Amino acid sequence: MSNILAVFNPPPQRELEKEETMDCVPCQVMSTMFSVGFGSYLASGKPFKYGKKEAKRGISLTEFEKRNPQWWKVTLRSFGGLLIAFGFVRGTEGWLWHKNKEYKNYKKLSNDGETQAN
Repeated sequence: MSNILAVFNPPPQRELEKEETMDCVPCQVMSTMFSVGFGSYLASGKPFKYGKKEAKRGISLTEFEKRNPQWWKVTLRSFGGLLIAFGFVRGTEGWLWHKNKEYKNYKKLSNDGETQAN
């Protein structure tokens, strides 16, 4: 069944195994990088800088300020700060706190074609 059809006709519910719900190191690294990176972008205020691109499109500075009111700027910058904090919390989980956390074990293919557990 295709993924699109699965939205309208979902498969029956099933119990997930522990291995399926465990966190993995690559997932943790990617979520940390995304959170810190995008949070830094939002917190820096760069999305609200009037530049050549807006001037070229014919948007004046006053029109640009109308499209980005102060409450919107503060909200997104605050959300950026929260994303940065979440990224650091997520990134330090497992080695600074919650040290007994278990991660998924991946099997990789060795040179001779046999699978090995990491």
